[in-house]
Amino acid sequence: MSVVDVLARATRACWPLPPLLLLVAAASEIAYVTGGPETQGVVVVALINLTLVVGLYTFVGTSGVFSFGHIGFAAIGAYTAGLLVIPPSQKAILQPSLPTFIADAHFGSIGATLMGGLVAAAVAAVLAVPLMRLNGLAAGLATFAVLVIVRTVANSWDQVTNGAAGLSGLPVSTNKNQALVWALVAIVAALVFQNTGLGLRLRGSREDYPAARSLGVNVHAERRVAWVVSAFLVGIGGGLYGQYLGSFNANAFYLALTFTTLAMLVVGGLTSLSGAVIGSLVISFIGEFLNRVEQGVHVGPVHIPARPGLREVGLAAIMLAILILRPRGLTNGRELPWPSRRWPRTKTEPVPAESAAAETEAQAP
Repeated sequence: MSVVDVLARATRACWPLPPLLLLVAAASEIAYVTGGPETQGVVVVALINLTLVVGLYTFVGTSGVFSFGHIGFAAIGAYTAGLLVIPPSQKAILQPSLPTFIADAHFGSIGATLMGGLVAAAVAAVLAVPLMRLNGLAAGLATFAVLVIVRTVANSWDQVTNGAAGLSGLPVSTNKNQALVWALVAIVAALVFQNTGLGLRLRGSREDYPAARSLGVNVHAERRVAWVVSAFLVGIGGGLYGQYLGSFNANAFYLALTFTTLAMLVVGGLTSLSGAVIGSLVISFIGEFLNRVEQGVHVGPVHIPARPGLREVGLAAIMLAILILRPRGLTNGRELPWPSRRWPRTKTEPVPAESAAAETEAQAP
């Protein structure tokens, strides 16, 4: 077997990872280099959103259980990472009532981001015990309740989260390169998880829950694992977002971000990693275009006045149109296809019986 054949088999085994990584890296690099400061900020936020959407897909896409509460884990990751990256001397001034072990703790950006993901995963592990027994509408409402609870706690826990005022003074350390690396890591982690035996069984239960149970699949236990892994990735995305904003409160991780991430996943394709990646990129840049139009733009001699709310209305209209025209999203809920080459048949090559029958039928008057 030649080296080319070995590389081809290895590439096919991890497909569609190579094109997805290349697409994200190329799109972000081109947009960042060719755009101005505003576009560069959009690229960083788009990569953070990509991490959040891939984390959301890890649970929703593989299990088929819709979740409205994952941005709550992003808030947990953001608060955890924020409290760890602020220097202790600054915390003593801004939040003198912090518990001693938090006030004295200090991590670098990478360590704080990982801790944000771990704390989000730990909270998710506790919540998974009751929540993962629910299905359908009940599960969706229960996860939304998680989002509301996290926001309420964050707005009320003055000693740790500084209440409604939120955290401030975070070092702004999330740049394009850091956001890109974490986004690529999230894509790789999601693909590895969905290709494990647990991920395959969970996707089987998504397609036919009774059949999976009848074959001995412990659906509830495997949903718990997916829920925790998903919360870890979303918590990392939240940590990155907090360190990009520099200051935030719980409102930054509520309905607006929930709607945006869900729209990205639905538009791209709910049941495929390719859909999560493509949907997040498409909606990020369309959303930024609508945001600029919302503020008022000049198109030649014509001035389009500001239209508050255009971004949300436009994204909702796009999602509605895609759901009508392509109910399973831009990727039709499938991964990117493996590129195949069709070679012309030689005269001596046998024709399959099905093809011969089809050709005979086509030639009949």
